[in-house]
Amino acid sequence: MKKRANPDSEQNIRRIDTKPRAKKQTHGFQVHFLRGGETVTRLFSDSGHGGKEGARRAARKFKRSAMSDLPARVFRGPVRATKTRRKASPGKKPKAKGKKARKR
Repeated sequence: MKKRANPDSEQNIRRIDTKPRAKKQTHGFQVHFLRGGETVTRLFSDSGHGGKEGARRAARKFKRSAMSDLPARVFRGPVRATKTRRKASPGKKPKAKGKKARKR
């Protein structure tokens, strides 16, 4: 099942709201993006910025300033999934391919 997108999220800014029954509550906006080999991630909590809208404004401001300091994004084409071979577990023999002769 595909995870539903939060309507408060934007490009490179996602809304974080923990479930009410969680021990620790987290509410805020997380800025996250990759540029070159560098990862930028920062959380702006509602409580530290005067509510939801204050945290959103702070996240947008940080995103603008951080993106202007980093190099432009380079598009290298779609990412393809690579096939990985399964290794046989140490206790089992790998299955033979093809037909086996029947024992009589």
